[in-house]
Amino acid sequence: MKIDLHVHSHYSRDALSKPETIVARAKAKGLTAVAITDHSRCRAWPELEKLTKKEGLPFVKGEEIKVVGNGKITGEIIGLFMNKEVERGSAPEIIDSLRQQDAIITIPHPFDIFRNEFKNIDAIAKKVDAIEVFNSRCVTRRFNRKAKDYAESHNLGFTAGSDAHHPSEIGNAFVECDGNSLEDLRKAILKKKTTVAGKKSSPFVHGFTTLAKFNLMRPR
Repeated sequence: MKIDLHVHSHYSRDALSKPETIVARAKAKGLTAVAITDHSRCRAWPELEKLTKKEGLPFVKGEEIKVVGNGKITGEIIGLFMNKEVERGSAPEIIDSLRQQDAIITIPHPFDIFRNEFKNIDAIAKKVDAIEVFNSRCVTRRFNRKAKDYAESHNLGFTAGSDAHHPSEIGNAFVECDGNSLEDLRKAILKKKTTVAGKKSSPFVHGFTTLAKFNLMRPR
């Protein structure tokens, strides 16, 4: 199996990919599935459920949730295999909400100083399941290497994803595991049986984020 575990639809304020485009692009890239991890919202899920039935490409219900401390963003947490939306809040609040729905908890790009580097990750390391050890949008490989070293030293599972905000990025990074179902993927993450692969995206893809934020480019 080959799954991009970090993809944004146009329901993220800073992204441009329509659900139907995500599915088409994922299939073209040979992905088995994708995880939809929009920022603090889950509005793409219903559309993806319909597309899954029509196109045969399953998706993981996810969300990228901002962690807030003292009125500031102190990091982000991704929930995977969710069933309802979780609001931003403190790390313990978010983790508790995700545990209540038996979601997998992973920390995206935890050491990327340009994109919400996670503050005080040691305080929650024992409460999460995995670390995103390859994110295609990290501008230097050092951030990903540090994430992988941290996951290994804390006996945490590996996740990876393109962090795609534009269709061209989908599939740039992914996890691989044995099996043929989303349940097999879930077990592989928890049992630390995933491997990661992919490539860095061009730094210019961050321009798509800016264009989306200011409504200067239409979703595609």
